[in-house]
Amino acid sequence: MTGFGKRPAPGDAATFGKKQTTRYRPAAPRPTAGADMPDFLKTASSTSPPAPKASIIAGEPIFWRRILSRLVDELLCWMILLVPFGSAILSAAGTYIEAPAGSTEETRAAMDLFGCSILFCVLSTAYGTIMESSRLQATVGKLMIGAVLVTSTGDKPKIWQALLRNSIGRLVVNLLPFYAGYAMGIFRKDRRCLHDLMSGTMVCSKVPAATSSYSEIFA
Repeated sequence: MTGFGKRPAPGDAATFGKKQTTRYRPAAPRPTAGADMPDFLKTASSTSPPAPKASIIAGEPIFWRRILSRLVDELLCWMILLVPFGSAILSAAGTYIEAPAGSTEETRAAMDLFGCSILFCVLSTAYGTIMESSRLQATVGKLMIGAVLVTSTGDKPKIWQALLRNSIGRLVVNLLPFYAGYAMGIFRKDRRCLHDLMSGTMVCSKVPAATSSYSEIFA
């Protein structure tokens, strides 16, 4: 037992009348990600999935070139449709023209042509949705004019956005008189048509990755 009036040794309890203290012990240093890292942590870090690639950089919104792009895409879809159904379409069209008005032949031919139109709409919707939601973010027509489809924030569009744009969106704009759904893009600064607004997308020029700069993005 330590005597009265004696100074306690380091780490021992204080004597009578002294405040009890304990020796301070510094915290052990945390291991760093270096040579001392366990092997299983090194393996986990080396096998982690790579960071996702950035989406395509878009430039300024465009409008007039989109007309050429749409014509190219529609022509391509018709060519694909004519491969298996070309003879049937031509036969139905000829019957519809030559058959007497109101006859059974005319009605049957009209139904056949209507069915071909439905097939074209389905093909066009699938084509636009797959191409515009892919890594290319563009259809063949858009690739020809150097354009891409992006969201209003410049990101890659989701598949549901591309589907909405190419299905309900195009149906609505085609039903409006005087192509009002398309023409509204002339008067908007972002050049967005009605189906673009419905799907939250916009068509912009594609900026080459090697020459892109901050000032070129959505100029």
